[in-house]
Amino acid sequence: MKKILFISTLLIVLASCAKDVTHKYAYEVTGTANNYDLTIEAAPSGTAQYTNVGSGWQYTWTQVNDNPRFLYISAQNQNGSGTVIVKIIKDGTVIATNTSSGAYVIATVSGTY
Repeated sequence: MKKILFISTLLIVLASCAKDVTHKYAYEVTGTANNYDLTIEAAPSGTAQYTNVGSGWQYTWTQVNDNPRFLYISAQNQNGSGTVIVKIIKDGTVIATNTSSGAYVIATVSGTY
């Protein structure tokens, strides 16, 4: 009986020591056009739109758990020429990217990550 009690107590202590997993996410827009309109989703909740952002724009957040979620970023070039590159980044690694070139083009990436 003492062994069962000891093992049960040990399991409870070990379970309480488990740490939440955290991940750092980012949406990023770069390119040569330097003037973009954006729509993002689930960052960390809901839809948001931004207008007239420049190359190098980034939106970051931290997620505490490993539950996958739907992520989406779409950027439209607001100039008569140039490129737009969108990325989803997780823990410093690009997990999705797309590039589009030309006047008023749109680049989009989405998925459950």
